[in-house]
Amino acid sequence: MILCVRGLRLALCLSVALIASPAPGAGQAAPAQIENAYVPAEQIPFADEAPGQPQQLGPLWGNRAEGPAGTLLKVPGGFRAPIHAHTADYRAVVISGTWTHWVPETGEGMGLELRPGAYWTQKADQPHGDACMSESECVILLINEDPYETYLSE
Repeated sequence: MILCVRGLRLALCLSVALIASPAPGAGQAAPAQIENAYVPAEQIPFADEAPGQPQQLGPLWGNRAEGPAGTLLKVPGGFRAPIHAHTADYRAVVISGTWTHWVPETGEGMGLELRPGAYWTQKADQPHGDACMSESECVILLINEDPYETYLSE
């Protein structure tokens, strides 16, 4: 399901559609038939990702712990996550707010301000940092193909 949030440009919706779609001729089996689904934003079931942490996850399709999924991440303005990593590669699109994402080991992404429509990818098991730089909340679309869990780096 491709979710276009009211107020965003058509280009963002199209970029999400391209990100979520496999490349033509990628040697993959035909996708399974899906049913049309419509979920108003206020009905997305957001839940805390971890006890005592402010970030919330809202599943859109699939189950990120089991395989292919699309999940909204929502954090308050000014939130800065500790350095962490994930068990799977992922792609991300900023839906609202101003975000920053960086890899301390390589310096990739340092100083970049990612605004709505911005996109990045992250390799599995690579420690990185994230922060919502805006005063208002940030919402990020996370897309994974393989089972995905977050863990703190040592």
